[in-house]
Amino acid sequence: MDMSPENQKTSEATPLSTAASAEPPAELRPLHWAVASFTIVTIIAAAVVGVQGTDFFTQLTMACGIILCLLAWRYIRDALVVLVLATLVAGAVLGWGLNFYDKIVWYDDAAHFVFSLIGIMGLARLVLHKFQADAAWLLVTALWLSWLGVGSIWEIGEWISDQLTNTRHSRGYFDTMYDMILNSAGALIGALVYWRWFRLDRAEAKK
Repeated sequence: MDMSPENQKTSEATPLSTAASAEPPAELRPLHWAVASFTIVTIIAAAVVGVQGTDFFTQLTMACGIILCLLAWRYIRDALVVLVLATLVAGAVLGWGLNFYDKIVWYDDAAHFVFSLIGIMGLARLVLHKFQADAAWLLVTALWLSWLGVGSIWEIGEWISDQLTNTRHSRGYFDTMYDMILNSAGALIGALVYWRWFRLDRAEAKK
């Protein structure tokens, strides 16, 4: 038997290669049962709110939320991403379905802050590992500005809905600016928290 150093290295590496290849691809990995259950309940609730919604913006938001949750579940299979999306949709369901936006004075403010804090983590998990920069703060800043763009699109959508369908999603200039400030603060904290505790390096993200 040839026990040359080259053959020894090959035989030692084989079990590791076999173990790595035995790991199922991302599309076959099941989500944690708690995340899956919460997402299913959220999708059903969003469908009910969308069907019963009286304005186009609510219906569009619920439809987009359902589609994004299903796509993330089917193709991404990352528990953090799916959980973040489901939580954002659940927040909108509570706001419109149970009328929390009107019944609870602070709900809208809390939603903008908290949802920006967790939403940017989902965005970071999706895209952050694909980019490199000489300084970490450049990536964090780019991530933060990207989420501010998402928040701006939301505010524009509310304004367009109010102009076209006579809804009251946007409560005026002060409300819009205050929402953007809360988005900015929540997203900044979320970006820093993700970078410190939840960040994946490029090798982990490819698994």
